[in-house]
Amino acid sequence: MKKAIIIALSLLTIFSFSLTAEGQQDSGATTIIFGDVSWDSVQVHNRIMAYIIENGLEGYKADFIAGDTVPIINGIIQGDIDVDMESWHSNVPEIYKKGIDSGDMVDLGKNMPDAPQGWWVPRYLVEGPDAQAPDLKSVSDLPKYAHLFKDPEDPSKGIVYAGVAGWGQLATGEEYFDKYNLHDAFNMGVAGSGTALAGTMVGAYKKKEAWVGYYWAPTAVLGKLDMVRLKGSEYPAANVNILVNKSMLDKAPEVVEILKKYSTTVADNNQFLAKMDDEGWDSAQAAEWFMKNKEDVWSQWVNDEVAARIKASLQE
Repeated sequence: MKKAIIIALSLLTIFSFSLTAEGQQDSGATTIIFGDVSWDSVQVHNRIMAYIIENGLEGYKADFIAGDTVPIINGIIQGDIDVDMESWHSNVPEIYKKGIDSGDMVDLGKNMPDAPQGWWVPRYLVEGPDAQAPDLKSVSDLPKYAHLFKDPEDPSKGIVYAGVAGWGQLATGEEYFDKYNLHDAFNMGVAGSGTALAGTMVGAYKKKEAWVGYYWAPTAVLGKLDMVRLKGSEYPAANVNILVNKSMLDKAPEVVEILKKYSTTVADNNQFLAKMDDEGWDSAQAAEWFMKNKEDVWSQWVNDEVAARIKASLQE
């Protein structure tokens, strides 16, 4: 029987809050609502776009609604949310197809190319003179090393941190458990948030202990820790696209045109995420750093008039 261990799982709540630029509190402004998924990169992208529309355009302000992948995409389809800056919709293809086929959701293209995701282990565990599992190359090799990944709640089995509650990727983790017959040797750990999942990895890494589980890039964690992706756990290259509700085409065509051109690389994301982690910044501070230091990137998304307004605001 499957056993799922819920780590710091709290009741999912969806709430809205506003972070508008000074001078944009006009009640006549058109509000663009961004889906604030729980990982850092999407929250920074939301605030980059918020900065652009509030400082480069006229008559717009930004709000944010918190949630995870499935409720955010459903929110786009239903019209409760306007923009999803990082859809990762290849993890939830049925919901994505429903939204596109109905015409309620519009795909504006990739935010970034081919973001890798899968199950990872520390390199020190599998390589080098002190490697405890030198023959651990694939998910299929995990059962013979289960004793290294001891579940603190059930020492008779190992633990694989297979994902985050509410994220579409968790279904793939469950499929791996079935495909590779892991249930006899391992319990499946399910984190309550991306932060909780990262905490298990970082905590084990600092102690040079064994750890195996799901993670993805771009992230500050994989940018800093030397991890190896196990063969057999390579998720299909993620579609990290920008999705909008159909209403955006009429109510905010200027914003849609910018979103169509919005494009970053995994390297761009790793850079601002590493800065965010090193400096202890929140997502708004990381977005401002991006705007000040990546003009060559964001200036490709906007016309000269909008770029001039943004540059002036950055100098204030």
